[in-house]
Amino acid sequence: MKFIEHVNEQQLNDFNINHVLNHYSKTTYFANFQKKKYQTYDTCGVVDDEGNLVATALIMHHHFLGKIIYSYCEYGFNLDVEDRALISFFAKQLFLFVQKKNPIFFRMDSNITRIEHEKDGAIKPEGFNHEYVTEILQEAGFTHLGYNYGYSGNWMSRFTYRLDLDRPFEQIKKGIKRFNTYDKKNQERHVIVEKAGIEQLPYLIEAQKELSEKLGFEPKPLSYFQSFFHHFDTMVHYYICKTNYHIAKNNLERLISETQQKISTLKDDNKIQPLLKSIEALKKEIQEIQDQGLDQDKDVILGAKFLIQQGPNVYNVNMFTKKTLMNFRCAFALHRYAIEDMVKLGAKTYDFEGISGSTDPNDQYYGLYDFKKSFGGDFLEFLGEFDAIYHPTLYKVYMQMDHLYRCIRRKLNFLKNKQK
Repeated sequence: MKFIEHVNEQQLNDFNINHVLNHYSKTTYFANFQKKKYQTYDTCGVVDDEGNLVATALIMHHHFLGKIIYSYCEYGFNLDVEDRALISFFAKQLFLFVQKKNPIFFRMDSNITRIEHEKDGAIKPEGFNHEYVTEILQEAGFTHLGYNYGYSGNWMSRFTYRLDLDRPFEQIKKGIKRFNTYDKKNQERHVIVEKAGIEQLPYLIEAQKELSEKLGFEPKPLSYFQSFFHHFDTMVHYYICKTNYHIAKNNLERLISETQQKISTLKDDNKIQPLLKSIEALKKEIQEIQDQGLDQDKDVILGAKFLIQQGPNVYNVNMFTKKTLMNFRCAFALHRYAIEDMVKLGAKTYDFEGISGSTDPNDQYYGLYDFKKSFGGDFLEFLGEFDAIYHPTLYKVYMQMDHLYRCIRRKLNFLKNKQK
């Protein structure tokens, strides 16, 4: 084996895009998109005795006053996770390669899975276990930051759901909870998803703004998504979800009329009562549309979704939806449409990009976990973060300052949104 300091960028991207461990952040498209934050980057790899590329790593460097403060390999390297000798060799070489650049530390947050889980998150008995990778990285000089809660200050989420798309869409539908019910409700309420272009990105920003004011985070500007769109170009798939509340109201009125006609043909009270309840629910929904001033004959954007397809893999980058009436299921509609679209385009996996990892109903992010679980994907737990610490004292100071900065930023955002 031989360590390569400067892998040809096209060769690295071609290798990564079709690799089972790939993530869009492991390609130079992402490194160039992140140039404001990570001013320089290196493409490293390993070739075997025949000169074949067998491992890659994209390492980005954050500078301050001309000096590299830290280096970062987002979601780690791409290689054969079963090849322990290769992992050990590459990890040691990367440690030494970055050390020569003299940063304070070098972080890798590997997306290699740790242990196998059931779809509900429970640990699978006799499932795979890749914790030996953690031991190998520690032997190479890295410090493991722990198998902690998914939203405990990690730079990248340690848990996700990933859906297998390598099968007919009709089969995928069967694994999605309440698919027929939600799909029918959306059709009745004229909830429509369409492909959109870069000029319609403001819809994503509008929906993001509403959520940021609710949760107190700093929203990303339009320029961020425009740059993302530009650097990934044809790999970007962008969708908007809309409705026309006036058409939706008319549809609901039609449903009431059809249900009343059906009742008139029935004699069994046990069959009539559920239909009467459904009519009352529909009337209440119509009243809400009218009371909230939504009964207008025009298209209204409910949300938008931004994803990237690289080779066989699909990654959900951002999805934001606006608050609306309960039965207008925009988030479901956006995922449902995107999944079907990606199947048609030959994609094999659909990554929901992050959950907390907690399956406790009392967890504040349980709703997000439960929603993503409902699509029938696989619950994945990654190994987490590893730091090669070259200057321990400066590392401690940097981490304390970074923690303080994040706390202040969250507090200021909270106060700003509270004033609004």
